[in-house]
Amino acid sequence: MSMGGGKGMSVLRRVTGLGSAGSLALALLAGGGVLAATAGPRQAQATGARALQQTMDGVTPLDKTIVVGSSWARVTDAMGSATGNTSDQNLTRADADDVTTQLRRDLGTGPLRLTPPSTDWLGMNPGLYSVLTALPSLEGIPAKLEVAYRYPVAGHLRLVAGRMPDTAPQPTSTSSQEIYRLQVVVTPQTARRFALRPGSQLTIGGPLNTAMPGKLTVVRLDVTGIVAPADPGSSFWNADPLLPAPALDRVGGGESWEGAVIADPGEIDMVQRIFGPEFLLLQWELPADTTRLHGQAQALYNQVNQLTNRTPALTGPLAPMANALSVSSGLVQPLAAFVQASNDVNVLLWIVYAGLAVAGVVTLLLAARMIAARRSAELTVRRARGASLAQLFSLGTRGAAVVCVPAAVLAWAVAVLLVPGAAPAGPAAWWPGLATLAFVATGPGVAAAWQHRLPRRRAARRRWPWLPRVVFEVTACAAAIGGITVFRTQTGATGLYASAAPVLVAVPAVIVALRLYALLLRGLARASAQRRGVIGFLGLTRAAQAPVTLALPAMTLVLALTLAAFTGMVRAAVVRGETVASWQATGADVVVASGQLGISPPAVRAIAAVPGVQHAASALLVPLTTSDGGQVVAAIVVDPASYAALVASTEGFSGVRPALLTQTRGQAAIPVLASPQAAAYLGGPAGSTIFAQEGLPALRVHVSGELRSTPALPAGGAFIVLPRSAIRGVSEPPPVNLMLLTGPSIDMTRLDAAVQATMPGPEAPTITTRSLALQGLTGAPLQQGTFLLFTLAIACAAALALAVMLLELALGAADRELTTARLAAMGLTEGQRVRLVAVEVIPSIAAAAAAAAACAIALPRLVAPALDLSVFTHSSAPVPLRPNLASFILPLAVLLAITIIALAYEIRSGRGRGVAVTMRT
Repeated sequence: MSMGGGKGMSVLRRVTGLGSAGSLALALLAGGGVLAATAGPRQAQATGARALQQTMDGVTPLDKTIVVGSSWARVTDAMGSATGNTSDQNLTRADADDVTTQLRRDLGTGPLRLTPPSTDWLGMNPGLYSVLTALPSLEGIPAKLEVAYRYPVAGHLRLVAGRMPDTAPQPTSTSSQEIYRLQVVVTPQTARRFALRPGSQLTIGGPLNTAMPGKLTVVRLDVTGIVAPADPGSSFWNADPLLPAPALDRVGGGESWEGAVIADPGEIDMVQRIFGPEFLLLQWELPADTTRLHGQAQALYNQVNQLTNRTPALTGPLAPMANALSVSSGLVQPLAAFVQASNDVNVLLWIVYAGLAVAGVVTLLLAARMIAARRSAELTVRRARGASLAQLFSLGTRGAAVVCVPAAVLAWAVAVLLVPGAAPAGPAAWWPGLATLAFVATGPGVAAAWQHRLPRRRAARRRWPWLPRVVFEVTACAAAIGGITVFRTQTGATGLYASAAPVLVAVPAVIVALRLYALLLRGLARASAQRRGVIGFLGLTRAAQAPVTLALPAMTLVLALTLAAFTGMVRAAVVRGETVASWQATGADVVVASGQLGISPPAVRAIAAVPGVQHAASALLVPLTTSDGGQVVAAIVVDPASYAALVASTEGFSGVRPALLTQTRGQAAIPVLASPQAAAYLGGPAGSTIFAQEGLPALRVHVSGELRSTPALPAGGAFIVLPRSAIRGVSEPPPVNLMLLTGPSIDMTRLDAAVQATMPGPEAPTITTRSLALQGLTGAPLQQGTFLLFTLAIACAAALALAVMLLELALGAADRELTTARLAAMGLTEGQRVRLVAVEVIPSIAAAAAAAAACAIALPRLVAPALDLSVFTHSSAPVPLRPNLASFILPLAVLLAITIIALAYEIRSGRGRGVAVTMRT
């Protein structure tokens, strides 16, 4: 087995020019790059699809409908103007079917599809008309009804009692009235409220009779049946709020019951004859199918936005009607908001992608150069024997492909398994991974051919040999500063150059670190020369005298660690921002709010005693009106001590000092804490008189302090905090209507039981929890998918860094082995040799860690002005970035541990060969 394994490694070394560690490092580069290039776009696509589907699932059926509507008068005027006949332009059911078919053909093409034709319907809604028939069930309250027309009704309603109506008879006329009869059906709720049943009759006053001004229009409604919704959530029933059930209208100082009845589909002509001349609204409703969305959100928005901003296409005799129709949809606003949120998230993801791409390109270029340098002796011999540059390129590429292709195939399979069934459309599904594989595989060949090209004529010795490096470093720093400046000044989608700003921050840090690296090590080497022992001196001297290119691999760690620091601080900032947003949304861990009845004292005691409640405070929220200007101010009446303790246990709210709410003896005005807006209404510290609307007396108050925000009213606005002692003189003060609770583990089951036991029935208080608000933010698909992509980016950056470290250790192993063998011949023990190797390798990693730490500290100030993370918190409050050292300390510690283990294995594996064998080899 050992001979077979050794022979296999020998073949691998001969084919690739690398050993096992170098081959593993190259495989990591290829696999990590292909995994990131394949899984990243797939995950972004899957995240966008899930978020879009969740957004559409939250849209009401009414808003998922494309509505094509107009008034009957405009439609008939357009038709009459085109035909020259203005006497009879009523629509027939055949016309309605023809319009629906043409609208489906015009509006149903594109990413957003329509539901089956059976769900489409035409509605005609007139205004409300007074009921002339006495209805005892309404107890003297007047009533109004509208006669709604729906076509078709099949599939939307089912008959509960009676029968469906028939076609209306012709109207009858008297000397003073024009009488129309319509057969209608009603819903069970309407039947109960108006005490109707099959066979009931109602009379409503119709519209003004413009043809015969001396006559009144009367409409007699014959109720033939009672129907129930077959699809209660559809737009058929929700387009008109009065259709499912009547409502009590209190607008205008009086009360009236308003309801709707449904006319027979065959009465389309009669409904137009009765209500058309005055007011009749026509609308075709075409529900959209959002269960299987096709295409991107931007394409869906473009389609809906285009449909709502153009005239629908109609042909034939009905074509003149198109100019009178307008298209609207409730999908415009949700899709616009989603597209905006997606664009904000995509800017952030593009920054991560750009940083990862830059780090990957730099790492791969460096790896190709290191491999070419490792095989330099072999390639030089082949070149001397007559090999062409193309042959050298083929040799290097073939050797790299032996390792890269299997790793890339495995990485592609893993990416597909991790994110199944989601891939970007078009070439974006395959070209990033294929380009990455080609870059990794051909890199060593290109570097080998470039290194062994024919030498140019030897140039004269430069006077300043250090000048090219200085020019390169200054140019790189200027380019990095320019990219960061462009990134800070632009908004929206960014290019690759500006989007790489978080990684560009590492460029000056790497240049400065490389400049200080050798200088510092030489100083430490001189200092160690004064001490006994040779380990420190030899190790530091070798590290300081190594070419700059040997320190570059460790410096590529700065790019990877900077990217990890950026994603880590963004994630930490979002988590903090969501926590703050959840507090601002609720005000406490649990909020119990009641309506007009308030929360009884037994309920307050029972709620406060629930297990897990650490702080509880009750409050009375009541609107007050100032004496000067009549401004409305929300008053929060609390016990100062308990409320101050609760506020101290929350986050993001202004603290409350109970002493500022204490009324001293002889003080006439009541001290209050006011928001800036309320303080302005009250005239500043002098205060004024305010009047309550809940039976409280007029109160003279003065502002003793200001509060920017408070848990009892997290939305803010004009509010004051009053001490409860201010209303103790009232004979029957109103009960509290709000309770705030804080505690990390409040028993919600016991809380629900306490509320139901003390205040049962429909007027029970509502319970709101902060955990539910926080879950709504953290569980959003956009955030979950973005954080998953962050994790993928960090993993890929760590894989790149690990591959470079392994490659550096593998390619430098021969030189270290020879050095340790010579030192062993001079008498150094194995332990001393281990320490020597560690002292030689660790400084470059320490320098990279210092540069990465500097980048992590500088990143928030450099990139924060261009980032808007409020898309994750659904709040206008800014989400500040802060340095997050843990995001790069952990990967750095893992890399350091792997380096130490690899070095220990390298030294241990060299024991069996012996010092003499190593030196001869």
